[in-house]
Amino acid sequence: MSVNRLRSKLGLFFTANALACVGMNVGVVGVAWFVIHSTGQNRILGLYSALSLLTAFLALAACGTLIDHRGKTAAMKYCCLGQGVLFALTALLHACGAPALLIIYLLAFLNMPCMVIFTTASRGAVPAVLPPQRLAQGNSVIEITMQLGAMAAALLTAFSYQAFGFHLLMCAGAAFTWAGAWLFARAGKDFDCPSPASEGLWKNLTEGVAYLWRDKKRLLFGLAVFLPTVVISVSNVIIPGYVQFTLKQGPLVYGTADMFFALGALLAGLYAARLISPAGIKAWQYALFAAAAAGMGLFYVNTATAGFFACVFLTGLAMAALRVLLNTSFMQCVPPQYLGRALAFLMALSVVIQALLSYAVGRMMDRFGAPSGFLAAGALLLCGLPLLFWARPDRHRRNAKF
Repeated sequence: MSVNRLRSKLGLFFTANALACVGMNVGVVGVAWFVIHSTGQNRILGLYSALSLLTAFLALAACGTLIDHRGKTAAMKYCCLGQGVLFALTALLHACGAPALLIIYLLAFLNMPCMVIFTTASRGAVPAVLPPQRLAQGNSVIEITMQLGAMAAALLTAFSYQAFGFHLLMCAGAAFTWAGAWLFARAGKDFDCPSPASEGLWKNLTEGVAYLWRDKKRLLFGLAVFLPTVVISVSNVIIPGYVQFTLKQGPLVYGTADMFFALGALLAGLYAARLISPAGIKAWQYALFAAAAAGMGLFYVNTATAGFFACVFLTGLAMAALRVLLNTSFMQCVPPQYLGRALAFLMALSVVIQALLSYAVGRMMDRFGAPSGFLAAGALLLCGLPLLFWARPDRHRRNAKF
């Protein structure tokens, strides 16, 4: 592919990512506030998160191999189309006065699968067109587009939910995801790195699991890679109840907090690539895990809205930088043709952990108070330190023969 064509396709790909992330983050930020606002129970929000994550696990169990075989841009396009249809249906049901629990359970089973498949395919598409020395920059751009989408979704939730209602917020989410699907269709298949395997789905998925199982250090490092994602998912259960019951605030503060998180993550995406160096990457990963855990402790003792915004911003900065560094290290360890299945397996495993923790944290918050959820999130982040210590993979293994 020529340099000019590559730049054009990269521009389409990352723009489509940004638009799709706006719509999909509406399905996270807006729906979470709808659940806590309409039911007033952290337990229901935890159950919603657990059910949606379990359905995502079932989808990823089958789709990891399909992402490798059929193409990452195609998977992302169809995820955007499906998510838009779901949001439009949700808006229609809410406008017609359907019971809140019916809408919640519909979204619980259908909302998350498209989003996690989209995220897995998006991460796996980067090594298909970029050389190893540019992976850090590619991951930074992916992180930037994700956080731009999160900021826009938070802005929509902060102002649209209160002013126009939940159903119009869902209509806006559908429009953004459909716009992303259109741009992915224009980007074509240049971001696909087909797998050489030709066996059935189950055998290929088994090979993906075996690929990581052959090297326990690589598997453990993969768990560390997804640990920030697990904590962010659990935080989506914690923060709505924390805002409503501890800070006594509404959707404006909730949406603004998500904007501060996205702003911190955006800055991390802009500058984290500069931290990538053979000598310093490991130290930065340790430091960021510790800093993110300390941030969760600050949430626990804070009761002021301004302090809440500051904690959210710093946590977003640390977590996003950590994800850029960890994802880059992992991509340097796994051959591109097996990256889709490796990411899908690890994402599926993390989804099971997220589901269990989301429901458990929701019940714990109802019993011990909303701030207690941050203690659980901080303890989880501290687990990243021993995982990094015992599970550092070697860079040269990326080119190892499977």
